[in-house]
Amino acid sequence: MAVIGIDLGTTNSLAAVWRDGRVELIPNAFGEYLTPSVVSFGENGEVYVGRVAKERLITDPDDTFAEFKRNMGTAYRYQSGGKYYSAEELSSFVLRKLKEDAEAYLGEDVTEAVISVPAYFNDDKRCATKNAGKLAGLTVERLINEPSAVALRHHMGRQEGETFIIFDLGGGTLDVSLVEAFDNMVEIQAVAGDNYLGGKDFNEVIERAFYEENHLLKDTLSAHERGIVIKEAEALKRELTERNAAERRIRLGEREYKMKMTNQHLIHIGADLFKRMSLPIRQVINDGGMGPEEIDKVILVGGSSKMPVVKRYLKTLLDIDITVDESPDESIALGVGIAAAIKQRQGEVRDMILADICPFSLGTAIYDGSFSPIIERNDTLPCSRTGYYVTVEDNQTKLTFPIYQGDNLMAKDNLLLGTMEINGLPPAPKGTVGANVTFLYDINGILDIRIVSGAQTLHKVILNKKIGLSEEELNRRILELRQMTVSPLEDENNLFLIEKAKRLYRECSPSVRNYISRELALFKRALGLGKGREARQAYVRFSLYLDAVEQNKFEFDGFDESFFEDEGSDDDLGEARDRTDDGYQED
Repeated sequence: MAVIGIDLGTTNSLAAVWRDGRVELIPNAFGEYLTPSVVSFGENGEVYVGRVAKERLITDPDDTFAEFKRNMGTAYRYQSGGKYYSAEELSSFVLRKLKEDAEAYLGEDVTEAVISVPAYFNDDKRCATKNAGKLAGLTVERLINEPSAVALRHHMGRQEGETFIIFDLGGGTLDVSLVEAFDNMVEIQAVAGDNYLGGKDFNEVIERAFYEENHLLKDTLSAHERGIVIKEAEALKRELTERNAAERRIRLGEREYKMKMTNQHLIHIGADLFKRMSLPIRQVINDGGMGPEEIDKVILVGGSSKMPVVKRYLKTLLDIDITVDESPDESIALGVGIAAAIKQRQGEVRDMILADICPFSLGTAIYDGSFSPIIERNDTLPCSRTGYYVTVEDNQTKLTFPIYQGDNLMAKDNLLLGTMEINGLPPAPKGTVGANVTFLYDINGILDIRIVSGAQTLHKVILNKKIGLSEEELNRRILELRQMTVSPLEDENNLFLIEKAKRLYRECSPSVRNYISRELALFKRALGLGKGREARQAYVRFSLYLDAVEQNKFEFDGFDESFFEDEGSDDDLGEARDRTDDGYQED
């Protein structure tokens, strides 16, 4: 029975397998490698997946769903025929289709898969992906970060050492990874990303520009007509990969409209999207502790990286070699196929080693509500770390440990994974009784927690927890929110510094975080004393400290829309030429 690798993409999905000493892509029933990640339901309950379903986005938009990957691990539900479906359930239909196509192609049963996920998928989204595989009849022990899969594929067969950035811009997500590779080792140094930035967002800004230029109100159009507009917006974006100006004609009812765009205008209307691209690049460079001059190249993958404006923008940010992967739509799937072979220890890849990292910090909340990381973001997997926590009150007989995933200063702003509590502690003065809390986190996303205090030991494994809230829990939460009151606005200058500290804490390395946390505690203590002079001095001191932290971070210059002007003849744009809609895909 074969084990396959699956790239479960926002826009398209595809599968790969290792056999006869190499990795190969698996074609679907149409003989194509890319299967649109679209699911549609017929009148009699039949399910359409892929190319057929994508056509139904126009013909039956109310019962056809796409881009649901963005809602993986959330409570969002899609309705069709009186039934409700979660994003993981819709994804399971896509996975089942890939499984069936693989079985038809390979001539054997497929029972297991390695599936790629965005590096910045949190625990909820990763668990939902595994659950989708289970619903599709697949065993999914291993998930691999998408940029890590690309790094595997890129370094395979190379012996020389290299440091590079994988910039993966797909249909719905952006992932960025800093990689060091040498011999048979691929080591991920840092990851960052944006789960809500991709080609879909460029389609939408083109769509909005069309409505504005033609003085149309989107809400006055039928679902069918809105589907036509967004389809043409995507087609126009594809044309802009080959030429600097493009035009489409759209018939809505009895009228024909023009949709026109240049790459320079796309930069103007999409300025916020480009600015968001720079943030994860900045973060991986800062987290990796190296300057751009130490990085050999940036490798662009994902269908949306084909957009020439993307490559040009990255050139303005980084004065290093920037190349589009030779098969940007397929790189992730090929890498996941290699990962599947490594898991099975097949062929010449059996000795390849991928040292992946933890994309988010894991830890607990402490007495003041702040987050205490035990495993830090970018720690190499698998890893084991221990923290020691003590009582904060005299005669305290229990310790409660809420387990969080995230990188925000306040624990409640992170993702709650579960809670553990140790009782029956001996009454004693505060600070004299405590517990060792050990986290073991492995490459399969399993978090093993052990708490030891004296003769007591608690053990818990957090794996594939239930996603979402029940109706009862949701109603209770709504009631709680209605009962909340908003406190009066405190001094805005102090609030600004506190929020700035939280932002810098999220962006900085663990060593700097410790200082930020300490300085923030001192600042809050000074404010709590309520003495005017001391509070003003604390404000100035903390402000100067945060400014110094900010200035010592690696940053990009401000966004300048002119980076694409007068560059129409640049070699990397290529000559304008005819191209069918099928010539451009997003992963």
